[in-house]
Amino acid sequence: MTLRSLKVAVLGAGSMGLATSALLASRGHAPIMWSPSGGSTHGLAPRTVIRASGALAGEWEIGIAASLAEALGEADAVVLAVDGGGHRPVMEAAAPLLRPGVPFIIGAAHSMGAVALSALLAARDISLPIISWNTTVATAHKTDATSVDIRTVRPRIEAAVMPARDRAAALDLCHELTGALIEPRGDALAIALLSNSNPVFHVPVCLLNISRIEHRESWAPYGQTTEAVGRLMEALDAERIAVAQAYGSTIHSLNEHFHRSFRTPLGPMAQMNATLFASGRGPKGPRSVDHRYISQDLSYGLVFAAEVARLAGVATPVHDATITLAGASIGRDYKAENTLLEALKLEGLSVPAILQRATNGFFET
Repeated sequence: MTLRSLKVAVLGAGSMGLATSALLASRGHAPIMWSPSGGSTHGLAPRTVIRASGALAGEWEIGIAASLAEALGEADAVVLAVDGGGHRPVMEAAAPLLRPGVPFIIGAAHSMGAVALSALLAARDISLPIISWNTTVATAHKTDATSVDIRTVRPRIEAAVMPARDRAAALDLCHELTGALIEPRGDALAIALLSNSNPVFHVPVCLLNISRIEHRESWAPYGQTTEAVGRLMEALDAERIAVAQAYGSTIHSLNEHFHRSFRTPLGPMAQMNATLFASGRGPKGPRSVDHRYISQDLSYGLVFAAEVARLAGVATPVHDATITLAGASIGRDYKAENTLLEALKLEGLSVPAILQRATNGFFET
């Protein structure tokens, strides 16, 4: 239990919004949850009991905000808990209402979204800590409007803070909110590209099981990570690591991420996934090509990685081929679906200038 109770606006009411709210409430904080569409909280009372089962079990009463202004009004901190495609619209709606100094956490940051938010705030001439997490606080599945099955609570979260001068206090806040070990990263690029390994796992297992998805079968990604699927994951991961090196970073592999997150012995991806599957762990596979494992992790993961690689002069043939094949087979332009890239204004910048943009955004240093 935390020593003080903080009011936290949770922007998002899906599985991650519920899981985040449950974790915060379990630690004695006071979350108030807001649904961007309004659909997920329609009919809920201003004070509603939510229920969690699994890795975190219990019942807690939380606030339900009727408007974004209500959610943000007295918040001591804000957590964005929506899929990547919702980041820019929610940031644009929230930016005029955010108060100077109130930390804004992007709970699983994609495509350096912190930079896009910093541009909106710099236009208002205000500053606040923008914290980019490499992952969500948990893996979870929403079972109804007020219930969530939490499969894993993250024991550690990597975080970067913009502007850099706010780093120490912001990282302390993250630990206070979540109880997780918070590992600092230097900038938003290190989070969006280097620490977020989800795209190089999710896209291969979904793309190579696309017929299962289109037939709406019940399937398990861990169980279907065969040797061929694992090799594609590791080939994409090797390119991700090469891009990191071009930007001066040394990062751990996808295999290491699984080892750290799920405490499974290190080995080839096929072997590690088989171990997890045999223990009954892991998410259910998508039953729609609109699932975030495909749409989000292609547009905001692989597309972003390929773009910053291009700017650094690093070849990523496996990324490029995967994006092209996915787009051709599913019939979507995943490059065009990334709504954050344009806001970053990276074209023509050198590697040092991109790193500076990733460290302080559009805030004055």
